[in-house]
Amino acid sequence: DWNDLTAKLEARAKEKEGFVQDVVELIRGKLAESGLAQVDVSGRVKHVYSIWRKMRQLDVEFEQIQDVIAFRVIVDGVAQCYESLGIIHSLWKPVPGRFKDYIAIPKPNLYQSLHTTVIGPDGEPFEMQIRTREMHRTAEYGIAAHWLYKEGDRGDREFQARLASLRRALEEGRDLADAQDYLESIKVDLFG
Repeated sequence: DWNDLTAKLEARAKEKEGFVQDVVELIRGKLAESGLAQVDVSGRVKHVYSIWRKMRQLDVEFEQIQDVIAFRVIVDGVAQCYESLGIIHSLWKPVPGRFKDYIAIPKPNLYQSLHTTVIGPDGEPFEMQIRTREMHRTAEYGIAAHWLYKEGDRGDREFQARLASLRRALEEGRDLADAQDYLESIKVDLFG
């Protein structure tokens, strides 16, 4: 049940709030010690849809999903992505078979990032995503954002505003019960 899963994730988020903040501070501190001071580090409990999809793929209950928490490191350049990965792997043991290099081999939609899962300080696995600011823009807003970034100031500001509006609508609609109403609201935003 979607509502039950949402409630469980909210409870997990509250339970792990201090843990997430501690890990964020630790990563930020270790990266700064290595000279990587201009980084953004964040952590969160994954989205309901992501967990639900994984439960269906693995045919397991919520309690059996281990990597519910995800962290993201955003740096200035590609070399810093790999340097950050090395630092994170020196902090925590990586889970074998759970490393993906989408920087060297981007997805067809231009998505780029390093993904790794590590065993955290309390023995619980969590996911790490490491990317540059440009990669983050593309991940958040898609190919159009990649194009706008390359266009620089020549990019259409009105188009950028519409993309931002559509993204907000998508985020707000994640928890809507009525998929048809949600789809209609997206169509209005998209084609308006």
